[in-house]
Amino acid sequence: MKNLKTRKVYIMADGRLLWRVFDNLMNNICKYALPSTRAYINLDIEGNQALITFRNISKFPLNISTDELLERFIRGDSSRNAEGSGLGLSIAKSLAELQNGKLDLYVDGDLFKVVLRFNTVQ
Repeated sequence: MKNLKTRKVYIMADGRLLWRVFDNLMNNICKYALPSTRAYINLDIEGNQALITFRNISKFPLNISTDELLERFIRGDSSRNAEGSGLGLSIAKSLAELQNGKLDLYVDGDLFKVVLRFNTVQ
C-alpha cells in the first residue's frame, strides 16, 4: 500500500454522491467521536484502487457488530437518541456501492474505522 503525498488520484464517481458519503462520515465523526481526540483521513493506493480511510475514537465502546452498525436505524450506543436518524452509515454504504465503490467498517473497542475503496482512473 502506498500513502500519497503529492500525486493526484482520479476515480470515476459522481461528485454530489461522493460528497454525501464524505459528509455522512464526517458528521458521524463530529457527533460520536471522543471529545479532544483526533480524527484521521488517509488516501492510499493499493493496486488499482484508491482507499480513503476515516478513523476516530468513539465516545463509547461499540459493543455491536459492524453488520449491525451498517443496518438502517441502528446506532452504536443506545444513548444516541437525541441526534440523527441512524441512517448515515447505511446511506454512505449504499451511495458508495452505487458508484461501484465499497465501504468497509472496522470496529475494535472504541476505534472506529471506515475504508472506502474506488477503482482508480488513469
